[in-house]
Amino acid sequence: MEGNETPTWEAAIAAYAALAQAHPNEANLAAFGSSDVGRPLHLFTIGPDDASLRLLVNNAIHPGEPCGVNASLLWATSLLNGERSLPADIQIGIVPMYNIGGGLRRNCCTRANQNGPEEYGFRGNARNLDLNRDFIKCDSRNALSFNQMFSQFEPTIFVDTHTSNGADYQPTLTLITTQPDKLGGPMGTWLETTFAPALYAGMAAAGNPMVPYVNSMAETPDGGIADFLETPRYSTGYSALHHAIGFTTEAHMLKPFPERVSATLQFLDVLLTETDRQAGTLLQLKQAQHDAYVSQTQAAVAWELDTTAVDSLDFPGYEARYEWSNVTGKRRLRYDHDAPYQRPIPYMHTFRNTRTAPIPAAFVVPQAWRHVIERLEANGASFYRVAADTSITLEVARIVSHSDLGRPYEGHHYRTVEEVSRSMEPVSLFEGDLVFPCDQKACRYLVETLSPEGVDAFMAWNFFDSVLQQKEYFSSYVFEETAAALLAADAELKRRFEATLEGQGKDWSARQQLDWLYKRSDHYEQTPARYPIFSVPNGQPLPFQ
Repeated sequence: MEGNETPTWEAAIAAYAALAQAHPNEANLAAFGSSDVGRPLHLFTIGPDDASLRLLVNNAIHPGEPCGVNASLLWATSLLNGERSLPADIQIGIVPMYNIGGGLRRNCCTRANQNGPEEYGFRGNARNLDLNRDFIKCDSRNALSFNQMFSQFEPTIFVDTHTSNGADYQPTLTLITTQPDKLGGPMGTWLETTFAPALYAGMAAAGNPMVPYVNSMAETPDGGIADFLETPRYSTGYSALHHAIGFTTEAHMLKPFPERVSATLQFLDVLLTETDRQAGTLLQLKQAQHDAYVSQTQAAVAWELDTTAVDSLDFPGYEARYEWSNVTGKRRLRYDHDAPYQRPIPYMHTFRNTRTAPIPAAFVVPQAWRHVIERLEANGASFYRVAADTSITLEVARIVSHSDLGRPYEGHHYRTVEEVSRSMEPVSLFEGDLVFPCDQKACRYLVETLSPEGVDAFMAWNFFDSVLQQKEYFSSYVFEETAAALLAADAELKRRFEATLEGQGKDWSARQQLDWLYKRSDHYEQTPARYPIFSVPNGQPLPFQ
């Protein structure tokens, strides 16, 4: 693990096992689930199990970015050997290597832009999934196991370690912080005004100043940078669903590997120091965050960058030069390390919500949707079951407008729901269907995954696509007589039909006219686009409780 090397999965687990054996009273290594490649996932813990505050570090979600693998092992060793101080009431959790399948696919070259180490793993897991897009859909066994571990460990602070791609600049480390606007509540405000600035100040004092993640708005950072929107599919966006503050460290790809490891290690030190100093505030804010969230009647479930809110960031970069390429004969970009600069650049880091959804008293999930239920259970969501078959009036959502990406993305055709209508309707429930009250720890997770408008809701990830399909149809030549009878028997229906016909004109085909009448008749099944998860409105007693 010296110099330009990073340990294999086997070597990393063996090193943590040796640490646990050498320090049985302070540390433990345990499997917390399985991975897609058949190897167990591990969690290494330091400190008391009854600690009031927990800090979780995840490594090698992208195994080609192993700075955190080395840094975390060095950090754990020095904490247990007494070289670093371990706070008494904080438990540290370390996932040595999350993407084991990718970690086992060792190579020297797939990250063409990266300066070391000599060998490293591959971005895709054993199913070629990017695990940092899988925290909600849980296509991988890794992610489902991680969901279970996360909800049981209950971290207040979460760190995911990475190596960057993209522009060239002076700092070794950049940072993605859970967006304060998206996190919301008292925790979001405090993160922006107090906690995050203290981390930047701590890194500067340690001699390794960092900047926000360099997500360039133009070809180079000179044109400004914008924060990266980490929705719940990503690790830090997922952690926000559990009212945990998330950080993604991005060590710069072109810096020598030992420097990247050192910078990541310094960040863990600074974070632990500041977490210990602010422990009381953090614990109070986490409870206040939950209380503030469940007190709302509506919650944001999608966001976008506010391009009208532009700040200035004092950025340490390199001058960009353009030369003629000896390879392509075209202009190429080169960053001039002989011309460093530090100057203000535009910085956009404000997000506004674009869609909201109601926070009901409870969600009712029919037992037919077992894949959804499995994920809700993995996240510690509490429920009880419907005691007997019944018909009950609940709030029903219907998908009015939706669109899909049009191409495969991480094993799905990602879907955006633009418009939803809601109404109170009778619903048939069966013995064993599940009721998830929203006044619980998992409230935000429930709202953002079960509300069809959510940017990373189960609806967006195609879990409910079957409800969008109509199952029964009609033959026009048979339905002609039925349609005539409908119009003869219902004057209001006839008036609406003729008004619609006048508005549509010649563009409305015979089939479309008959379909309009069919969908307003008793023959129509009424279920297409009816969202299959129901809501108990606030103020209505929970059924069967």
